[in-house]
Amino acid sequence: MTPEQWQRIDQLFDAALEFEPHNRAAFLDTACAEDAELRREVASLLAATEASGDFIEQPLMTADDEALSLAGQTLGPYRLLREIGRGGMGVVYLAVRADDEFNQQVAIKLVQPGPPNKDLQRRFRRERQILANLDHPNIARLLDGGTTAQGVPYLAMEYIAGIPITQYCDEQRLSITERLKLFRRVCAAVQSAHQNLIIHRDLKPSNILVTVAGEVKLLDFGIAKLLDPD
Repeated sequence: MTPEQWQRIDQLFDAALEFEPHNRAAFLDTACAEDAELRREVASLLAATEASGDFIEQPLMTADDEALSLAGQTLGPYRLLREIGRGGMGVVYLAVRADDEFNQQVAIKLVQPGPPNKDLQRRFRRERQILANLDHPNIARLLDGGTTAQGVPYLAMEYIAGIPITQYCDEQRLSITERLKLFRRVCAAVQSAHQNLIIHRDLKPSNILVTVAGEVKLLDFGIAKLLDPD
């Protein structure tokens, strides 16, 4: 299979996922009308996804949040205050400097507690490296990174006190023109990532925050794709 063929399969697979399962066959009939092999490849991927049920939608690890909370603990020069976010790959804490060198709030992201998972840690380190390569005013900055005493990687991010872009637009009652101006800043951040050969792959309102001052910040490159890993 050539890279071009795989790219076409990948595009159609993503497009088909936007349809309800019972409508996907009709979509493939239209999209792959001239290419039966292409249709078989995409249908095979869809069948595997449907067979997995909601496995991919669930956190990779489950645990009692209270028992495994790291709030109050020190991680490198930071003290974790409280959990502010959780996803399939990691958990995010609001933290402050604990070494009294200076005052600073940060967002600490680390792999969720649970049994060691080398693949998960590899992906996490990749996200850390991706962020290290990005420098744009509308992308949340990587400030620091390290590894816990247990060998779990973590990263310290710029803490963004904001709300999802859709909520901000509604609460501020922005006009269409004002919304488009805000969206152009999102596009600028995405373009900057693309210029660094990075595709975010998880663009959604909860990953695009707007601060009280109206600053847009793109977050969470956890499932980003490097077009040229070398």
